[in-house]
Amino acid sequence: MNDLDKRGEFLRVRVRPDEKAAIEGLAAASNRPLPDYVRDQALSGRILVKQFQTLSALDRHDLARIGSNLNQIARVCNATGDTRRARNIEGLLDELRELLTRLEAAGDRSDELGEGAQD
Repeated sequence: MNDLDKRGEFLRVRVRPDEKAAIEGLAAASNRPLPDYVRDQALSGRILVKQFQTLSALDRHDLARIGSNLNQIARVCNATGDTRRARNIEGLLDELRELLTRLEAAGDRSDELGEGAQD
């Protein structure tokens, strides 16, 4: 074994006991020694990169307005037993669904490091 093959450097990583047990379990399930498993995952494992999109001022305003209206309707319905006003909830829920669909479509830009890069 030459000097290039020797592994003399150490990495220290802090983990909780449950995380350590999970990593040890994964290493055992892959039938690999723990150091080999951790090294291989660190060098070649995929890392999920989560991209978060900031809500625009208009989207924040719409969410706050819809939430406030739903809260007011629910408060009146609970206090008075007036179910007639509950019909207004469906329109607000439709607005909310539309807004959430738009936000979800804009947020579907997560990527994985290495995905499609060099294969």
